Amino acid sequence: MIHSMPQKEVDSVSQIELLPAVANYLQILNEQVLPKFVQTGSIPNAINARDGLANLTRTFVTEAVDIPLIIDDIIEFDADIAHTKTDDAYDVPVRIFYPSLPIESAKHTKSTSLPVMLYFHGGGGTAGSVSVYHQILCRLANYTGHIVVAPEYRLAPENPYPCGQNDACTAMLGLNKLLARRQIDPTHIVVAGDSHGSTLVTNLLRDPRVKHSGIMSDISAQVLIYQSVDFTMNCPSIEKYGDGYLLSRQRISWYGEQYFQHDEDKRAKSALFASQEELAHQPPALIINAAIDPLYDEGAAYAAKLTDAGIDTQHITYYKVIHAYLNMENLNPDICTQTYQAINEFLNHHS
Repeated sequence: MIHSMPQKEVDSVSQIELLPAVANYLQILNEQVLPKFVQTGSIPNAINARDGLANLTRTFVTEAVDIPLIIDDIIEFDADIAHTKTDDAYDVPVRIFYPSLPIESAKHTKSTSLPVMLYFHGGGGTAGSVSVYHQILCRLANYTGHIVVAPEYRLAPENPYPCGQNDACTAMLGLNKLLARRQIDPTHIVVAGDSHGSTLVTNLLRDPRVKHSGIMSDISAQVLIYQSVDFTMNCPSIEKYGDGYLLSRQRISWYGEQYFQHDEDKRAKSALFASQEELAHQPPALIINAAIDPLYDEGAAYAAKLTDAGIDTQHITYYKVIHAYLNMENLNPDICTQTYQAINEFLNHHS
């Protein structure tokens, strides 16, 4: 989604301490690209929201990282595993990224014993896809040595809440069955996501269907990148960085309108307001934030809340960058590298 903004807001952006390449990109976006879009008379919709994230990633994540093996599969909805029956049953497509080739003998492929990361992409629940995130997912597999399983969950507005969240649940509860079919014997399982993907993760980890399934004991860690955990939009950084820094206040609100279409209790769907009981017994957490991000304060507050609940939590803030910086790698390559390395170090410590 794209918005115009007053000139005084554009001018204030250049005064914030950003990496020069990021500041230059925002200046062009705010002073040239967005006004031209508004002048056409176009309005925000799913087309331009999806094009925006896809074009951003395609433009700024250009170095190809080769992965030895990539396989597309499906995690089937299983009412018995999910402990529920629903008319919304959906088999979730996934893409599997192998950091190394499976070992093959003369007769058959042996079981692959590697750690596994279940990763949910960002995009406000309305944009993004496994294809858009393909190179980011390759990097995660390459840096961490994990087999990365990336679900293609359904998006709003065509499929509003709870479709995407139910798909995340299907993926998590059906993960072990998929791994067994693919002869993958996971040394441990990590669940991770960025932006709206973090929303899915944080709600999964307090979902009774997941907590009662037994899979929680298999999860060694969670990784949350510039997380969205407060749908009430009341944290101060939304006001401070809500105009001119790519992810706007208006865009966040629009995403929420597309995602929640049935008068849901947004506070109840926000992990930031979870009870201590809901957060107890969660796996160790790595919380990664960009400092110049309207979602920064909710990420920092959630890290503190997990710590207060007794969860082993590490909180890392990267300065001079904005939301979705992994999708803008060419503008902040060093910080992207540091991020992938930090994830690897954290997972090695909690393996």
